[in-house]
Amino acid sequence: MNRVVKVLMALVALGALAVGGFAAFEHFDQAEVKKSAHRGCATLDVPTGTPTLPAGLTLPSDQKLLRVDSQGKTVVVFASTAGTLDDVVKVRDAVLDALTGQGYTKGGTDQEPGIEAEGEFAGKAEGTIKVKPLCTDRLEVRYKING
Repeated sequence: MNRVVKVLMALVALGALAVGGFAAFEHFDQAEVKKSAHRGCATLDVPTGTPTLPAGLTLPSDQKLLRVDSQGKTVVVFASTAGTLDDVVKVRDAVLDALTGQGYTKGGTDQEPGIEAEGEFAGKAEGTIKVKPLCTDRLEVRYKING
């Protein structure tokens, strides 16, 4: 076999390994997210410390504020709301509608129904939301506001 053929075969083999590895990672990641939907909420759906929302953000009345973290100028807000795996897209859309009512604009969306749903917003601030299972009959809503 000449050298070019060997190199091409090696590249094809590496590509196949990469695709297979990614598929396995996605499978196990999704399985872990689905397991979250069936774990107890005792310690998961509880506020940490005394979190306060950043200026310009109000949570819908059906959401419970769990914690607020900072990563440089970025603020990450974690909240929870009632819902199951079947509700992630519906909750994401409701959150984006609520943000629109607060003066933000809705951006792009992405979802893996039954796993997670994401959305972008802009206006007063730019950021993203992500809705995924937290525990039994509760969903986590993560707001990431870029500073």
